[in-house]
Amino acid sequence: MDLLSGMRVFVSIADNGSLAKAGRELGLSPSVVSKNISALEDRLGARLLNRTTRSVSLTEVGIAYLDRARRIIGDVDEAEAAVLSATNAPRGHLRITAPGTFSYRHVAPHLPLFRERYPEVEIEMIISDEVVDLIDNNIDLGIRIAVMEDSSLIARKLAQNPRTLFASPDYIKKYGKPKHPDEILDHEIITFRNGSPYNDWHFLVDNKIKLIHAKGKLQYNHGDAILRSAINGGGLAMLSRFVVGRHLAAGTLVSLLDEYVQEDVPIYAVYPSGKHLSPKVRAFLDFLIEIYGPVPYWDEAGDHNSDAAKRTVI
Repeated sequence: MDLLSGMRVFVSIADNGSLAKAGRELGLSPSVVSKNISALEDRLGARLLNRTTRSVSLTEVGIAYLDRARRIIGDVDEAEAAVLSATNAPRGHLRITAPGTFSYRHVAPHLPLFRERYPEVEIEMIISDEVVDLIDNNIDLGIRIAVMEDSSLIARKLAQNPRTLFASPDYIKKYGKPKHPDEILDHEIITFRNGSPYNDWHFLVDNKIKLIHAKGKLQYNHGDAILRSAINGGGLAMLSRFVVGRHLAAGTLVSLLDEYVQEDVPIYAVYPSGKHLSPKVRAFLDFLIEIYGPVPYWDEAGDHNSDAAKRTVI
């Protein structure tokens, strides 16, 4: 038995919860799937799956082996893709997904340049603030702003994503700046709607994390609305730097309590671990890494005169 083939069968069974479904996904008969997993267990000298006539579940050893098998398969696929991308020009239909605000500002404006470089790639972009299942929707690559927990996906970090507490100069002139997180609730606050995790604001006070559950008298379901209200003097707000960076650099907004704020949920590109990384996906991933760079242009310390920054949407 080829060890890598056995690993692929095992990972597919774990993902699908069924030998039959794994066989359909891999194009193998049930008997071949069963032989592969049995041979893998014999090779390892350990049982990876608990199998009955009705269900399949991972053993404790199987759970530990699964993450390692995913990483190995991912490394092999990436190595093969790197070789193929050197000899095959990116082409075909590329399906990507990303959340709304980030899409409008930092993905869509750059797609014309990507198409100039790779004219044989056709791009379909699905913009959604919901978590879209990549496999069920046949999506090649997604951009997610979250702590990555789904081990069925390979994640490549694109950029840090610090959030900033800010207000407009007019608001500060009228009401002053908070000097400590405890003073925040004495101010007008603009937040997302009740229940949003983005209303949990984290600060480092005396070497301990202090959590403030912010609730504004102005509440929105979109970051752009929060931004516009803050610019017009509505109060204090907390948003990602990729939304407010250029306004901070221009002085339209002023950052507050920088020495206390502890907010950073990185931006990742993700793709299915069992999916071959084709030249078109590899090209797009490398393109994003190039555009965003080690210090993203939207950061107030970044280069706002760069070509990428000029293409971004306010």
